[in-house]
Amino acid sequence: MHILSIHTAKVEQVLQLRWLLVTVVVLGMVLRLLAAARGHNFDFESFIIVADIARDGGNVYADTLRYNYGPIWFLVIQAIDQLAVRNEFAFRYLIVILLSLVDVGIFAILLGRLGALAAYLFLLNPISIMITGYHSQFDNLAILLGLVAVTFLDEGFDKPPNKRRYLGLLILGLSLMVKHILFVFPLWLAIKERGIKRKLEVIFLPLLVFLLGFVPYWHEGREGIIENVFLYSSFNNQLFYKWLVPASIQLVLTSKLVWIFLLASFAIIYRQRNGFDSLLLYTCLLVAASPAVANQYLAIVVPFVVAKLNPLTILYTVIGTWFLLVNHDGLHIYRLQQLINIADDAYYLALVFLLTSALVWATWPQQIVAFLNRTIHEAKIQLGFEQ
Repeated sequence: MHILSIHTAKVEQVLQLRWLLVTVVVLGMVLRLLAAARGHNFDFESFIIVADIARDGGNVYADTLRYNYGPIWFLVIQAIDQLAVRNEFAFRYLIVILLSLVDVGIFAILLGRLGALAAYLFLLNPISIMITGYHSQFDNLAILLGLVAVTFLDEGFDKPPNKRRYLGLLILGLSLMVKHILFVFPLWLAIKERGIKRKLEVIFLPLLVFLLGFVPYWHEGREGIIENVFLYSSFNNQLFYKWLVPASIQLVLTSKLVWIFLLASFAIIYRQRNGFDSLLLYTCLLVAASPAVANQYLAIVVPFVVAKLNPLTILYTVIGTWFLLVNHDGLHIYRLQQLINIADDAYYLALVFLLTSALVWATWPQQIVAFLNRTIHEAKIQLGFEQ
């Protein structure tokens, strides 16, 4: 074990070489731009609509049904549109460059927290490359802000409140304002805190920041904010719910209630974990148990995948990559699809099952190993190999 540790340390030293770091970053950026050259899908068309509304001084929440997030991305699109000078080609690639730089930011955090290997695997992960480059969804920006927030908050769970802690809560609120992926995560952090006042601060300050972002748009866009943001529901394929939730529970609880229940319950299970590890685990549970799974969600869990590298997460990457290569809303390489023609929901179900299994393994590894050892031992006795 000591020899293995030395070998691993040497590998990390090699991977930390500056020229190699620069090469990986440049390669990651280039691959994302190449993916963008394949085209775009429905979401980019929505960005164009949002840019047109911003250009005319409209209220995005009142003038379109195709914007379902907080105001930050709307403002980002407005700025990019101005830089692009109404050139759609420049607009397209400026978005990809920005989101690629966001991935580089996540890379930098993973480099500091997990080491070079995990950081490289993230930046060169085909799922991240295709979602950032081709799909150009901005979940990664919300994840980056969440990672920055827990970097500040991890230092203060057992310390008196200070500026860094409140800055972390502010950044977490901004993450929600970008895209409310981490909407239950403040509860996960609050359970780690001591004292009711600190717990309430962690829950309500990010939420307050999120809600305040809508104030300038509320008068004209109130109905759109309520219907298209707060009550928005994606395509509900309900794969986790249909296949992994017992029928007796399905009779009582909807898929959304099961999802919320699991997100709240695992806050207690992971109460001893630090904020960084908790966030990665949260993203896995969020996607695996979600009532709706779509292409862009597959990239949300990539930091978890590279942090918890094992056969399950490797297989997730392989299947997810293939799916995004052949899918109509992915790179749509139909010649590859002819080799293995499987329905989209079958891919999604396999990915949900792999994520669920990976989460179980990451949560209870010692118990699983002990169970497997007992099972193997009992099997050997039954077969007469042991007495």
